[in-house]
Amino acid sequence: MAMKKARWTTSLMGATALATVLQLPQSAHAASPSDTATSKLKKTETSSITIKNHNPESISAAKRNAVKQSVEAPKSRSENVVVTGTLFRDPNATSSSEITHITRKDMQQRGLKTVNDLVQQLSSNGAGNLTSQWASGGGFAPGGSAPSLRGLSTDSTLVLIDGQRGSYYPLADDGERDFVDTTWIPMSILEGMDVLQDGGSATYGADAVAGVINFRTRNEIKGFEGNAEGGLTQRGDQGHQRLYATFGHGDLANDGYNFYINSEYQQDDSLYYRQLQSPYNSGDLTSLGGSNGNTNTLLPGTNQFNTNFTGATTTALVRPAVNGSGVGGYNLLNSSAGCGSNQTGVSGYGFSTNYPNSFTNACSQNAMRYKQVAPDLRRISATAHLTANVTDQSQLIAMFNWSQARTITTGTPASYGSYTQDELAGNSPTILPWELSNGQLNSNDPYAAQHQDAQVVGLFNQIPVTTDTSNNFRGSVRYTGWSHSNWGSDWNYNADFVGMNTLLNQVQTGQPYISHLTAAIADGSYNFVDPSKNSRSEMNYVLPANTIHARSQEYSGQVGLSKGLFKLPGGMAKLAIGANWRYESVNDPNANPIDTSNYANQWASYNPVSQIGHRWVESGFYEANLPLVKQFVVDTSGRYDHYSEGFSHFSPKVGFQFKPVKQFTLRGTFNRGFRVPSFAETGGQTEGFTPVTYDTSNPAVQAWMASHGNSAYVQSGNYLGLMSVGNPHLRPEISTSYTVGPVIKPTNWMTLSFEYYYIKKNHYITTGILNPNQYFNSWIENGGSNSGEPSGITVVPGPKDPNYPNALAAPGYVEGEYINAKSMMTDGFDMSIDAHARLPGFLHNIMWYSKGQATFVRRFNQVNPDGTTYRYAGTLGPYQSVSSSGTPRWRANWANTFSYKGLAVTPTVYYTSGYKTVADDSGIASAGSNGLYSHSCAYSLGMNQANGPNYPTQCRVKGFWDVDLTVNYQMNKRWSIYANVYNLLGFRAPLDYATYGGYLYNSSWSQKGVIMRSFQFGVNVSL
Repeated sequence: MAMKKARWTTSLMGATALATVLQLPQSAHAASPSDTATSKLKKTETSSITIKNHNPESISAAKRNAVKQSVEAPKSRSENVVVTGTLFRDPNATSSSEITHITRKDMQQRGLKTVNDLVQQLSSNGAGNLTSQWASGGGFAPGGSAPSLRGLSTDSTLVLIDGQRGSYYPLADDGERDFVDTTWIPMSILEGMDVLQDGGSATYGADAVAGVINFRTRNEIKGFEGNAEGGLTQRGDQGHQRLYATFGHGDLANDGYNFYINSEYQQDDSLYYRQLQSPYNSGDLTSLGGSNGNTNTLLPGTNQFNTNFTGATTTALVRPAVNGSGVGGYNLLNSSAGCGSNQTGVSGYGFSTNYPNSFTNACSQNAMRYKQVAPDLRRISATAHLTANVTDQSQLIAMFNWSQARTITTGTPASYGSYTQDELAGNSPTILPWELSNGQLNSNDPYAAQHQDAQVVGLFNQIPVTTDTSNNFRGSVRYTGWSHSNWGSDWNYNADFVGMNTLLNQVQTGQPYISHLTAAIADGSYNFVDPSKNSRSEMNYVLPANTIHARSQEYSGQVGLSKGLFKLPGGMAKLAIGANWRYESVNDPNANPIDTSNYANQWASYNPVSQIGHRWVESGFYEANLPLVKQFVVDTSGRYDHYSEGFSHFSPKVGFQFKPVKQFTLRGTFNRGFRVPSFAETGGQTEGFTPVTYDTSNPAVQAWMASHGNSAYVQSGNYLGLMSVGNPHLRPEISTSYTVGPVIKPTNWMTLSFEYYYIKKNHYITTGILNPNQYFNSWIENGGSNSGEPSGITVVPGPKDPNYPNALAAPGYVEGEYINAKSMMTDGFDMSIDAHARLPGFLHNIMWYSKGQATFVRRFNQVNPDGTTYRYAGTLGPYQSVSSSGTPRWRANWANTFSYKGLAVTPTVYYTSGYKTVADDSGIASAGSNGLYSHSCAYSLGMNQANGPNYPTQCRVKGFWDVDLTVNYQMNKRWSIYANVYNLLGFRAPLDYATYGGYLYNSSWSQKGVIMRSFQFGVNVSL
C-alpha cells in the first residue's frame, strides 16, 4: 500500500523501520509491540537497514523538494532493502503474490533452531521434500536438505540468501534433481525468511516454478551476543548441542558503518531404530499382523525356518559345496565361538528351500539392529559482515561465509556374497575352495581335508559408514544507492556479485571390492573363521575406502536500475530494469565406475551415480508498477534467460491488487516459468530400487516361480533396480501458474488471507521407467526377452539363483532414459491468520500474538506420454520420488504466544492429514480404459518389513498431530533463558506400512512421533 502523505516524524520513521525489518505488507500484517519479552532486543539489532529519509520512490521530486524546505534534511539517505518477489527496494510496498514471513522473533518463540526446521514447518512444503533423516534411509544426497514447495520437488523451489543464488549441492536429489542445500546456512545471522508461494521465474529465472525461499541476514549487530544450548530426548538416546557467538562494532547512524563476525556450532547425535519403542525397534511385526521379520526365525509352533527371512548375520554359516553350489543344511563355521553378541542360536529344517529336510544350526538377529533413524550431524560456520555508508547516497554490504556440514550415516554390514550395483560381477554364492592358490589346504574350509569345497554365508564384521563433509565458501557484495532526478522520482541503482563454492568430500567404508574379495578367498588371506584376527591392512584390502571429491560452483553478477516515471491517479508509475550474468557447474564423479577390462574391479552396492556439467546464463529483466487508481494497482514483470546449452525462455508475470475498502484486498497473479534440465538429467546416471510385485495370476510367472522352488529368490518384495540415464534431447519444463484470493482485515488487530493456487508444468521431466512391475512381469512372460517392452525400456537379468542355476534368473534392473512427460499440475488453497491483542478483563496485561497457516492440496496429477494419469493427492504417491513421502491433502500450523512482562509462552500446533497407501506410480495397479488408476484399497502397498515380502497391507495412514511448547524469560536487559519441549503431548507417529522413507512411519511428516518428547534448554546473553 503506497503511503498517503509524507509525514516525516520520528514515530513514522520508527514504524517504517519496523515494517522494513519484518518485510510485512502493512495491509496484511500487524506488528507486535516492542515491549514484549521476546522483543527486548537492542534497537540496532532489530533494524536490518538504516532509513534516514523517506522512500525516494514514494513521492515526486517536486513534493520532495517541498518537504526538504519545511523539514531539516537528515545526514544520510542510504537504503539497502531486499524485498522478496520484486525488483523495487521499497519496504512499504505490498505484493500481489502471497508471501509468508517468518521473523527472527517467530523463530525464537516457536523453537525453530535450524534452517531445516524453518522450511519443514511450512504448510506449503509438500511431497518430495528432502530431510536429513532421509539420509539415514539410503538417500542419494546424504548431508543435504531442501524444501519442495507445492510438492513439485526440490528442483522447482529456488533458495536465495539476501536475494542471491547459491551453488547446488554436488550430489543430486534422487541422483536427478539439482538443489540448493539449506543445512549449511547459519541460523544466528538470520533476520528472517520470506517465502514467495507462487512462481518467481519472471524475477529470478529458472528453478522458481513453485516459489522462492529467501533467507535475509542481519545488516547490523552491535556489541556481543552469545548462546549456549543443550538438549536430550526423553529416553536419553539422542543429544543436541548448539553454541554461537557474535561481536559487532560500529553504528550505521553515527559512524556510517557496522562490522560483525559470527561463529556457530551445532551437533545432533545419531539415533538408531534399536533404541526406539516397539514396534519400530524390531523386525518382529507379528503384533501388527505381519511376520517375524528378524533374520533366521522359525515359523510359530514349528521347527521350520521362515524362508522369507533366512539370511546372513555376522556369525558365519557353512555347508559343503559341489560344482559351485551349496548342498544340505548349514552349521556355524566357528561352532566353538557360538553366536555373536546380540544374537541367539536357532535350529530347524528348511533353511534352504531346495533342501527342505536338511537340518541347520544358525543364529537369529534383530533385523533392525543396524538401521538408523537420524544421522550424526555436525555443523560449524564462520561469518564476517560489513555494512558501510559509502556516501550519503550509497551503501555497500559485503559478507563472507564459511560453513562445514558433516553427516555420518551407517548401515547393515555387507554380505560375503555381494554383487556390484549394476550386477555385472559378484561372488554369490561365496565358495571357499578346499585348495588355496599356493596349493595348501584352506583353513577357512572345514571340509578341506576331504577335498570338499564349502559355501559360506555371513556378514562382514565392519559396519559400513558414509561420511559426507561439505565445505561451503560464499562471498557476496552489494552496492546500492540513489541519485537525484528533476523528474518523476529519484534514480535507484544496485550492483551485486556473489560467488559460492561447495566442496564435498564423501568417504564410504565397509563394502567389499569384488576382485579383492575374490583374491582373498582364493589365497586364504581373509580369516572367515575368526574375523577379529584379520589385520587392519587385510580389512582395508578387502573392504577399501571409497572416496570422491565433488564440487559445485556459482558465480553471479547483477545490475539494476529503477525510477518513478510519472504520476498516475493512484500514485507514481515505476519501472525497474536489470541484467544478470552467471556461471554454474557441478562435478560429481562416479564413485563406482565400470572397468570394462575386469567387471570385478568395482565395489559392491555403491551406486554408480554421477553428474558433470557447466553452463553460462545471460538474463535481462524488468518490472513495472502501475497504480492506476488508489484502489487498483497492476504490476507486470518479465525475464529473458539464455543458456549456453541452447535453452532460451521468456517468463512474464502480471499481478494486481484491488482494494475497494481498507478492510478488503483482492489480489492475484498470472505467470509463466521454466526449469532447465539438470546436469544429471541430460548426461548423468543413477540407479534406484523398488520392491517388485510379481503377477502370481499369470501362468508364465507361476511356472517361473515354481522353477525356483517358490523360494525367497522369486518372492514379491525383493528390491530390483531402476537405472535412469541422461537424455541430451530433453526440453525445459514450461510452467503456467496463477493465484487469486482476498486479504481480509476485519479489525486493526487481525488479518486473514485466502488464496487459490494453480501450477501446471508442461514437458515435465521424469524417468521413462513408468511401470517397472509391468516390465519385469512381461520380461518373465517372454522368457527373458525384451521384445514385449516399450521403446527405450530394457530389462537386465540379475544374478543366477545359486540353488537353481539353470532356471531363468530373476530380473535385476530395468534401464530407461529420462523423458519429457506430458504435464504435471497441482492446485489447492492456502489460508493464514495473523493477529495480536490484549486479553480481556483481569488478563489485560497479557498480550496475545497468533500466527497460523494451512494448505489444502486439491489435485496433484501427472499426465504420462502414454496418456495415463497419476493422481497423487491424498495418496502415498509420488512413490518413486525421494523418500516416498506421499501427498497429504492438509498441512497446517498455528502458533500462539502469550506475553507478560519478561515471560513469553508459545504453544505451536502442527497437523498433517492422513493418506491412502496407494500410489499410482508404484506399479501395483494398471490404468483403466479412462487412463486413471484405481485408488481402491485392493491396490494398497504392502508392509515394507526389514527384509522379506510386503505383508500385510493397510488402506489408510492416520493424520499426525504435534504440539511444541517454548517458554522464554527475559531476566534483564542482558540475559534471557528459554526451554523447548517438542512433541509435548507425546503423540506417536501413525503407522505407515508402505513407505520406504522410514520403517513403519513417514519421516517427512511424523519424525517427532518416533523420537517422542525431546527437550532443549538455552541461555542468551547480549553485552
